[in-house]
Amino acid sequence: MSSMQLSRTENVDTKKPYKTIPRTGLLTKYLDNVKTMNTLTAVQYKSELNSFVKFVYDTYGCDVDSLIDMIIKNDTRQRKTNFDPYDVLSRYTAFLVGTIAPITIKHRVLTTKNFFEYCDIEISPRKFSHKVRLPKSVRKQKEPLTKEDIVTILNACSNMRLKTYVMLLAATGMRATEALSIRICDLDLESNPSKLFV
Repeated sequence: MSSMQLSRTENVDTKKPYKTIPRTGLLTKYLDNVKTMNTLTAVQYKSELNSFVKFVYDTYGCDVDSLIDMIIKNDTRQRKTNFDPYDVLSRYTAFLVGTIAPITIKHRVLTTKNFFEYCDIEISPRKFSHKVRLPKSVRKQKEPLTKEDIVTILNACSNMRLKTYVMLLAATGMRATEALSIRICDLDLESNPSKLFV
């Protein structure tokens, strides 16, 4: 496919139905390469790159191999077109904003950046940080429960078993799953005070 054809398809109606996600040659090679190190990582990368394949299809009207080819040609000619890798990554970020959490967007864009580098597309970390703006993830400040909060929670519990469970969590600071995994052999009810082995 020539660069002229790709430029024309860029204005394609993005509302056309997206049927399947084809695994192109470069994606298959990249995922097979990752799979040699860790199978689960390859599965995760495949799921993250699926949204990039959809983005390429919707935005540029072509497959990933054609886009990579155009980015490499653009890079060797040293001229600005719509196939600048930073521009593609920036558009991809905008494509994802509002659909998933900021931390997930960051993972997907960085996975795509790694894929670009695998395809011999040079990505400068400095240029990347200036040209591709990733949304900031809002970190919620965690605060411990106050004594009043615990009393309110305990008073709201109508079930005696639930109240005992909540009191155990509050008194010991155990995780919920740790408290649920307690067995009878972990209890020493003969001693005074009673003991619990976690």
